[in-house]
Amino acid sequence: MRKPEIITTDNGFAIVTTKGTDAVSLDEVSAIVAYKIDELTTDLVCCDIVTGSGDGEQIRTIHEELPGFGAAMRHFESLPGFDRQWRDTAILPPFATNRTLIYSRHASA
Repeated sequence: MRKPEIITTDNGFAIVTTKGTDAVSLDEVSAIVAYKIDELTTDLVCCDIVTGSGDGEQIRTIHEELPGFGAAMRHFESLPGFDRQWRDTAILPPFATNRTLIYSRHASA
């Protein structure tokens, strides 16, 4: 059974699971929200990648334990207005969800 992973591509990323591959172009990304989930002894840093809008909006959630997460986050840095200090914003202070908008296509337009 294949473990989920994130693959970066020239113009985006793909989430690969046993069910298939979900490829997304960076041009489709309208927002990225970073946050963490308290898992008792550790926190899990997550990001919701938002594409589309209205009834067509889709949210893909990735987290730091998925292979390729770090490479994907570095890839997102090429988006205009992306918050490069996102990790500190998401992890501090401890024991708080710290849900933070780290990229918005509308804010950078």
